Amino acid sequence: MKKTLAIVLTFVMLFAVCVPAFAAPTEQVITTTPDSGDIIVKTLTTDENGETAERFEVTVPPDADIAWETERTDVSYSVESHLARNKAVKVTVSGSGDVDNYKMTTADGAYEIAYKLEGLGVDYTAVKPTVYPAETQKVDVVVDADAWNKAVVESYSDILTYTAEVVTVTP
Repeated sequence: MKKTLAIVLTFVMLFAVCVPAFAAPTEQVITTTPDSGDIIVKTLTTDENGETAERFEVTVPPDADIAWETERTDVSYSVESHLARNKAVKVTVSGSGDVDNYKMTTADGAYEIAYKLEGLGVDYTAVKPTVYPAETQKVDVVVDADAWNKAVVESYSDILTYTAEVVTVTP
């Protein structure tokens, strides 16, 4: 009986030596006694889906109908951007052909009317990474009176291309 009791007491003493270890808590605990705690608050450059938070939007007009003998037609667009430091949105507007030689043509290409693109929005680069709220950039299709006077009365058209990109700018 003494041997059994000695063996049982030996095991009890061995288990008494084992102290459970616990991991440190991941949250700070502030006790009821006066105390303070610091945490780091920071933003991410990604959205909740893990995609970049950088974005921009350029809103262009629908097709522009130009009444006969109208010398100036508004084809302005708007820009909104939310980009990182040293980046900006750049937008260029162009027609078919050379910058100094844009032409609207008839469907069969037999006739044409020369035009120009004018306004600060023709070649626009934002001055800062964030453009908010959206800003309108002025662009006009300009057909000189002389071009209208020499044109055969038919339907003319061309395609305006609005090219938007993010560029790196130096501070």
